[in-house]
Amino acid sequence: MIQAHYGEFAALLVALFWTITALSFEFASIRVGSLAVNIIRLVIGFLFLSTFTLFHRGLFFPSDAGMQNWIWLSLSGLIGFVMGDYFLFHSYVIVGSWFSMLVMTLAPALAALFGWIILGETMDIKNTTALLLTMGGIVLAMFGKGNGQEKLTLNKPVRGI
Repeated sequence: MIQAHYGEFAALLVALFWTITALSFEFASIRVGSLAVNIIRLVIGFLFLSTFTLFHRGLFFPSDAGMQNWIWLSLSGLIGFVMGDYFLFHSYVIVGSWFSMLVMTLAPALAALFGWIILGETMDIKNTTALLLTMGGIVLAMFGKGNGQEKLTLNKPVRGI
């Protein structure tokens, strides 16, 4: 039985570890601040990655990379690791990890939507229905009725999104 369900078990483990990570970073960001958490995470990640490359390639630092590689890697790291993760950790403080992770689940649906609009990619009726159903469920979860309210409202500050 276990052999037939490796994918399902892997998906459950990913969801479990993703949740533990989000809650841990939320707790740490609230305690010491999102900037401090991001800097500590970057230093630890750099040390782990450098140690791995030392054993794998014999270089602690990728000094054999060309200038163009360094430019693109630096831009990617600044945008993704430094700015993106700082904003994510700060959103944990403002709106909480649950809501932040919910907003992040919009990424694949938005990528498909922008691929259709900007790149002219095609989606059949099944894919379009799945996209709309997924986005509708996420948006419905993001908006909720407050105590005694008749209309759906966004109960979180927009600044945290």
